[in-house]
Amino acid sequence: MSALRSYRLLVTWQARRMKMFLPLGIVVQALFAFGIVAGYPLLFPTIDRTTILYLATGGPAVSLITIGLVAVPQLVSQARTEGTLDYMRTLPVPRVVYLLADMTVWLAVVVPGVIFAVLVAAIRFGLDLEISPLVVPAVLLVVLTATSVGYALASLLPPMVANMASQVLVVFILMFSPLNFPADRLPGWLATIHGFLPIQAMGELMRGTLAANTFPLTAGAFLLLGAWCAATFAATSVVLTRRS
Repeated sequence: MSALRSYRLLVTWQARRMKMFLPLGIVVQALFAFGIVAGYPLLFPTIDRTTILYLATGGPAVSLITIGLVAVPQLVSQARTEGTLDYMRTLPVPRVVYLLADMTVWLAVVVPGVIFAVLVAAIRFGLDLEISPLVVPAVLLVVLTATSVGYALASLLPPMVANMASQVLVVFILMFSPLNFPADRLPGWLATIHGFLPIQAMGELMRGTLAANTFPLTAGAFLLLGAWCAATFAATSVVLTRRS
């Protein structure tokens, strides 16, 4: 069986297996991003344009990141417990193709929420966002990296630990990650840690491509995410292969 045909069949199989989750996941991600864009401004009596842009671009960023770092570990851990992954290992398809097919399905979940969040932000704040053509590769890289990290967590950790870690990540992403605010507001030690973690770079890519006239877009953010994506994708592939 060719890799391309295997990929098409696995995308169909994963979509059907998750048919109950897919529409709910899309709605939840859209509401999640909407809550950030429309709800966070209620915490401030007045906000300037820079803060508005952080919120407008932070909503889509949080939506992308949480699906990969929170939902993916939980559902992959569930698949490990149910034996779905064991069944997948019996199929005559490369492990890399399986991972790519699964990530394609997750991409279909998050993209509608991101588009919805951008539209809500533009309407809510009357913004005329300058969207860069690099927004497409930026979104793809953020999704691939987030889902790769999520897969690595679920593959390397016991299912219960992976579920607990995903819950901790929710708090860390929402409260202590520079997505809806500048990194210089963090304590120095935490800002240093974020310099090596992928979350801040994900926010920089989203800001730099959704509001290109205000926020810079650096090659360093692309390189850091590329390194995290490659490392975690490779680690997951090795684990799946060794346990087959």
